[in-house]
Amino acid sequence: MGVTFITGASSGIGRSLARRLAQHGDAMALVARRTDLLNRLVAEIEQAGGRALALTCDVTDRKAVAAAVAETESTLGPITRLVANAGGGEPTFVDTFDAGEVAAIVDLNLIATANCVEAILPGMLARGGGQLVATGSLAGYRGLPSAAAYSAAKAGLANLMESLRIDLRPKGITVTLLLPGFVRTKPKKGAKTKTKPFQLELEDATERMTRAILAQRPRLAFPWALTLAFAVIRLLPANLYDRLMQGRGRKPKDN
Repeated sequence: MGVTFITGASSGIGRSLARRLAQHGDAMALVARRTDLLNRLVAEIEQAGGRALALTCDVTDRKAVAAAVAETESTLGPITRLVANAGGGEPTFVDTFDAGEVAAIVDLNLIATANCVEAILPGMLARGGGQLVATGSLAGYRGLPSAAAYSAAKAGLANLMESLRIDLRPKGITVTLLLPGFVRTKPKKGAKTKTKPFQLELEDATERMTRAILAQRPRLAFPWALTLAFAVIRLLPANLYDRLMQGRGRKPKDN
């Protein structure tokens, strides 16, 4: 048992992971921007016999993250696990390309994780142990159509965490990189809901992710069929890859 600091905890994958890790005995520092949803999750965890703290915080704000970490450690104790889960983003369309929108997506998916690592890692180094976990995506394997900013951010996140894993291994700190494919994070809404290739239901995905976190696995990419497809795609020469992927991205009307 320890103290887990988890971002993006108010909904979706983050909320489900928080509930599962609390069931395994961790005290949970729940970080997100939506206070009401965080408070509901705190109540749910405490009703089940766990401990939780709601921290309203924009993780792209470096000073706010440092303050949230300080509050966590003064209330719950030293942070033994970071789960940097906050992420997401909108499509990138070439006709309306906006560097500011790219920066915002990179901030949320990459820089926010760095903010958390900066605030938490010194304590772990001083204690000689801990675990850093980040939720990446198979979308980081290669640039995907209409996903320039998101693919770039997730590729950067994967490289950040893998570099940290190498450097932190002799210091007793483990690093786990989670690379899910498509996960249905919202309930189905009838026939109009689009099903993506090899899409997983939320609880199935977070059960796999929780097992990997608790086992301190260095990397989990899933589901295997989609992971294999992306692995093959990475090997394709640029000209062939471009022809295969052209026209497969989202269109502005899909937003």
